[in-house]
Amino acid sequence: MLSQYLSKIFIGICYGISFPLTITILDYWLKDLGISNTLIGLFSFIHWPFMLKFLWGPIIENFDIPLLSKKMSRYKSWMTCSYIFLIIGIVIMANSNPSTNVFLLILGASLVAIADGCKNIVLYPYQLIGKKENSVGFIASCVNLGNRLGSIFIKVSTLYVAHFFDWRTAYLVAALMIFLIMVINFVIEEPRKKFENHEDFSLKRAYLKSFFVPIKQFLKTQNSSKFLVIVGLYKAADFMMQKMSKIFCIEIGFSKIEIANIIQFYGSITVIAGSFLGGYAIKKLGLIRSMRLILTLHAMSFLTYLLLSEFGKDNSILTFIITLEALSGGAVTSCFIAFFYTIAADLTIYAVLWALYEFSGLIFMSVSGIFANFLGWRLFFCLVPMMVIPNLVMLKKMKL
Repeated sequence: MLSQYLSKIFIGICYGISFPLTITILDYWLKDLGISNTLIGLFSFIHWPFMLKFLWGPIIENFDIPLLSKKMSRYKSWMTCSYIFLIIGIVIMANSNPSTNVFLLILGASLVAIADGCKNIVLYPYQLIGKKENSVGFIASCVNLGNRLGSIFIKVSTLYVAHFFDWRTAYLVAALMIFLIMVINFVIEEPRKKFENHEDFSLKRAYLKSFFVPIKQFLKTQNSSKFLVIVGLYKAADFMMQKMSKIFCIEIGFSKIEIANIIQFYGSITVIAGSFLGGYAIKKLGLIRSMRLILTLHAMSFLTYLLLSEFGKDNSILTFIITLEALSGGAVTSCFIAFFYTIAADLTIYAVLWALYEFSGLIFMSVSGIFANFLGWRLFFCLVPMMVIPNLVMLKKMKL
């Protein structure tokens, strides 16, 4: 049990260690350069290649990488290749200057997004090792824990390095961390799966077998349309708050170190506690009831940002806000991951649904700056929590 627990945590770390580099950390970098909130929101579109990972999922599932796959398994070879290109993309970002050469930044970030998406596709079967009907809450909590640990490590370390040195050094250190994670990946347990090896296996046949057929079967299942709505909207409010709340904190005077300590470090630790609360809630209340209750509590936590808009910069108030938001946010993520385990037993379905989730996030994050500028911070913090209402209505009609 301990080895399974640790392996799931490590899989989560692999997810969390690279994703913030093109979203959260990049936002801080751009804000540090004086770029407007609207443009920072629109910069979320840099992450668009990550959403297209479902298109190369069938390729990963059906084809080996020449030469490399002869030395290791199919999953390991694709994972290694993903990490190599991930590191190259991060190094390109490190050597770019968004103020003078935004093209180089977009090139590096796009390469990171593509490689990160490929890595996440390969990692999904690793999550399902040892999965049982009553273990989805446990697996979701462990993966979420690892995700947060990886996210804490990369966010806090990058912010500290950027504070004491510069952003280029921060991203180069991040690339070194990714390399160390790649090395550890060689020793983790692999999914036991036999692959078809046909020399005449065409790309068309691969997509037919591993893409179109699973999707057709999924769409025939009961509640498939409701699943799509829930996946697309469940974290809509959370996406907008994640994007703009840290920008708001910078605007009212919080430093990089204060943000690293309170929001990223303390907040991420609190999220971990929340992830286990989510797993416990699923066990006691069931998945759907837990999703509804915790989503409501998480939306209410957003209202506490009104305290900062009223009283201004205050570390104790920010700590209180982050405690409520992070506890409920960790539980929300555990419920959402468990929901995915329930509806997506196939790699392709997982990839497509996760792409829908990420596309939703991309849209809501990209317009968040426009909404914040148009509404003003107080009205923004009042209206964003109301975005959970459609999902609460949909979940009330849902049965699993």
